[in-house]
Amino acid sequence: MENREMYDEINALVGAVAKAFDTSETEVITAIEQGRLGMEMLVDDEGRNYIQAQFDERSARIYPGAIFREDDDGSDVEAEDDGSCGGGCSCGH
Repeated sequence: MENREMYDEINALVGAVAKAFDTSETEVITAIEQGRLGMEMLVDDEGRNYIQAQFDERSARIYPGAIFREDDDGSDVEAEDDGSCGGGCSCGH
């Protein structure tokens, strides 16, 4: 069992960011180290928590169980919604 604090939560976040930008977890970690990836914890107009992630020139909103990417015209496109929690959120998964 892993004893490092927040290990599972950080692992889930890195995995969700990799999925949002259709890249590998290794590339996400490299982008963080190089300052090419930024993340901010926000709350939407409906009171739901999400992560606003910016990777190079792309951006995505990552919710538990859903990922929204900006398409080329600037509007949001739902990329993933499996109806389940991806872990690392406050719902207990």
